[in-house]
Amino acid sequence: MTRTEHVALKGTREGLVLYLDPAADFRLLMNELENLLKNSDQFLQGANVRCYAGKKEFSEDEQASLATILRQNQLELAGWLTTEEVYVPGKTQSYASQEREARLWEEGMVEGRCLFIERTLRSGKSVQFEGHVVVMGDVNPGAEIIATGNIVVLGSLRGVAHAGATGDRKASVSAYHLAPTQLRIADLVTRAPDDGADGRGPEIAKIKDDQLTVEAAGMNGWRSKAR
Repeated sequence: MTRTEHVALKGTREGLVLYLDPAADFRLLMNELENLLKNSDQFLQGANVRCYAGKKEFSEDEQASLATILRQNQLELAGWLTTEEVYVPGKTQSYASQEREARLWEEGMVEGRCLFIERTLRSGKSVQFEGHVVVMGDVNPGAEIIATGNIVVLGSLRGVAHAGATGDRKASVSAYHLAPTQLRIADLVTRAPDDGADGRGPEIAKIKDDQLTVEAAGMNGWRSKAR
């Protein structure tokens, strides 16, 4: 979930949920929403957005202004949620229950959301996910993965990988064979290593001392080099 003082945006499998503070001034909400979307990564684009503002009712002009801001950021207003029925994929539950669930998720499941892909990603395939992504296969050139968390490839990573897409510099990218056409973590980006030979074994890319480094972890020990 990304948020400001009065606005929060939460990703789901079927789109986004936008929470608006019912006690805040509408212009303040829209200013915070514009800043939040401006600082969000492009993986949000194209999603449907459902809004929740408690019992607050916005005028037609205010709803039109909200829809315009969303469209300007390639998002689509898909409807409004009531206090009694807050959107959850596959079911509904009370807002209070969802807040309790969110706290349990954050406190008791540090790993967060994770998407498992049991196939090779071929050229032209794009995977965008709010959480971690694990690929049980290869990522071919021309394919890309964008994740807010970590990216793990149990094969060869030769496509594009962007971990920590919303700015998380603690995210990492790892693969059995790490040779991406482009590798990015948060705001740092690099290309494939110059010594792109096969047989190096499992490697992990992460940010250390404001540099994107690659470490080879295996029975032969560790090595580290800045990109």
